[in-house]
Amino acid sequence: MHHYTIHYKSEPVYSASSLLQDLCRLPHRGAATPQGTEAARLLQSYLTEMGAEVRTESFQTPRTYLTIVYWLIGGLLVSLALIPVSGVAVGLVLYFTVMAWRYFNWNYSFITRFPVQYTASNVIGSWSSGGLKENRRKVVLMAHYDTAPVSLLYSPRQQANFRVSLIISLWLMGFSVGIAALEALKVGLPYVQYVRYGLMVYFGIQAVMGTLGYWLQGYTNGASDNATGVAAALATAERLKDVHLPDLDIEVVLTSAEEVGMIGAHSYVETHKRTWKRTQTMAINFDTLGAGKLTVIEQTGTVERIRYDNTVTQLARQLLVSDRFKDRAQVGRWHTADFDSVWFVRNRIPVLALCGLDDQGRMPRIHQPADTLEQVETRPMNDAIDLAEAVVLKWITNNG
Repeated sequence: MHHYTIHYKSEPVYSASSLLQDLCRLPHRGAATPQGTEAARLLQSYLTEMGAEVRTESFQTPRTYLTIVYWLIGGLLVSLALIPVSGVAVGLVLYFTVMAWRYFNWNYSFITRFPVQYTASNVIGSWSSGGLKENRRKVVLMAHYDTAPVSLLYSPRQQANFRVSLIISLWLMGFSVGIAALEALKVGLPYVQYVRYGLMVYFGIQAVMGTLGYWLQGYTNGASDNATGVAAALATAERLKDVHLPDLDIEVVLTSAEEVGMIGAHSYVETHKRTWKRTQTMAINFDTLGAGKLTVIEQTGTVERIRYDNTVTQLARQLLVSDRFKDRAQVGRWHTADFDSVWFVRNRIPVLALCGLDDQGRMPRIHQPADTLEQVETRPMNDAIDLAEAVVLKWITNNG
């Protein structure tokens, strides 16, 4: 068993506040936009100054989830419209329904590869311990730097109902497959035809409501979601560097296209997962830490439940009952969309997901024009830095 001296600091060596300000000076950091590219350059500069070995990893993605929504709903509407013409359209209805089911339950869906595709980049900074390969452990500190389109569905009132609305839409898509099949077989006419028309109107309204915010107001500035997470990831790396832990490789992974469907994180995990040993690898994901109370996520998912029951999350829960953290952090669930960490969970790689939630279990101001630097509360971010450092040190001690 190894024992390490832990140096707790009130502020990271590098300036988290400076990074926050620099990121938020950009109007937004949309994936595969010029502003997103500028943000990537800025992050490379910060990591280089911190002494990291810096690289970028490019991948293909739509610019926003609007492309995906329009393909899913548009494909569904066209397929339903073609039912009177050909029974083959039933298969198309099923095809788009399955892709929507996978996408909105946070599985890989081929719909993310539909046109138009653009090039975005993850920014990665690494510090290698240089120890023997068989003894080295790896910690991945992850946060997405892209910002989301403004969404009417994420207003304070709508956010609470987002999951229910999404589940209803998914079940109605499944129902539309049955209706399409009945009409193709000429069973229940003309009533099933009327139901098909009603479903088409409903899906069309959902497509408009889900994307209207972007057409009216563009992207958010993304101060809380997720400049705070980026700052926390870099600050945690700085802390861990200063402890001088032997045989620990540190990697900061700043992803793009999270707001499109965690596409950057999926690319990163799929590229590297075969090189990781599960017993010697852990990850921490920092997301939206500019309001509320620091929260250790135990469950996400839409219809399917995604449980964070791995060893790293368990270590964090143990720390939450200690005097140092019991009043600073909580355990919670987040069923409105998901986190980059979902791909680690699906590949059974130990991961801790940290975010800030208010008393109603919501993320204040996400995907809203009000997500600006002036509204950011830094306490959840600083608490996340402290907890992340403590979890890594406890993980190393337990596995030393």
